[in-house]
Amino acid sequence: MDIEHFQAFLDAVEPGRGATVLSVVPLPGGYSRTSALADVQWSDGTTEKFVLRGDPPEESSVFRSDRAAEWAILQAVKDLPDFRIPAPRYFDATGEYMGCKAIVSEAIDSTSMQKYLDSGPDLDQAREDFVAIMASAHNTSLDSIDAAIERPASWREHIEDVIANYERMLDIIDNCDPVLRYTLKKIRMNMPAEVPMALVHGDLQPGNFLLSDGTDPYIIDWEFARIGDPRLDIGYYLQIPMPPHLYHPDPEAFLTSYRALTGLTEDQINPAIAKFFLLLGTSHLMVDILRGSQDVTDGLHRGVMGTFLMTAYAHFNNLYLDYSLELPYSEVTA
Repeated sequence: MDIEHFQAFLDAVEPGRGATVLSVVPLPGGYSRTSALADVQWSDGTTEKFVLRGDPPEESSVFRSDRAAEWAILQAVKDLPDFRIPAPRYFDATGEYMGCKAIVSEAIDSTSMQKYLDSGPDLDQAREDFVAIMASAHNTSLDSIDAAIERPASWREHIEDVIANYERMLDIIDNCDPVLRYTLKKIRMNMPAEVPMALVHGDLQPGNFLLSDGTDPYIIDWEFARIGDPRLDIGYYLQIPMPPHLYHPDPEAFLTSYRALTGLTEDQINPAIAKFFLLLGTSHLMVDILRGSQDVTDGLHRGVMGTFLMTAYAHFNNLYLDYSLELPYSEVTA
């Protein structure tokens, strides 16, 4: 994604506005997509900034997601009253112009919540703010979301598909990881109570919340979003390594606030169940990590990618062992 490609794209989608692309600057920090910040001047003298978000080259891509599915989610949630997202403006659905499938959204003058946390704010208040943003997504009425967004037939079907990620992992590595086999066994023994389905973001963390003066926070990076069990987002956040963490210092305070805002009960979400959902909420990442590791073996990745994948595999493997050891032995839930 560069000036030439974005210029050709805007000439095609906005032929009457006389766009001039002034700059396209790569954005650091994304681990799954390629992003850039673009400055555009229109023929009437106005200017706009856009964020371009596209697929990286196949040889450097690890985490797999679908830009068309992400675009559909963005279209489904862009006008919801419960939370804000940067307005999705354009989509190069084939990569004909941008060189890859790419989403173009408005750029928000903002700072990430993670950067704000690094500045040393009141962490108790920051925790409450974080939980409120999370709950605003989970409280979204599914009736307000476009019916074209896929919905599992039932909670059980959905949760079984998530658990099946462990079968996918084991298939990739020829069933040779005893930690994954043990974790899957303990998951089966400790199936949680059903909760109402919700809008699940899939990567809810402070780095994906944008804070802008005078507005509610924005939620970005919806590539893993779906309809599912909202506790997946809580479990996913537990493994985020960047400090300061807003859950681990006081899990009860975090979950008490979450229950108050969402109406879930203590039987439905408590510290033990949150740990259970780490095992599920990160499983899609582990599938891609193992696929990427196999790609390294096949010579498809170069440079630091091999080191990253091996470190990530060890990190999640250790987490899975630690958390599954805490789960009790019981009869397998039917």
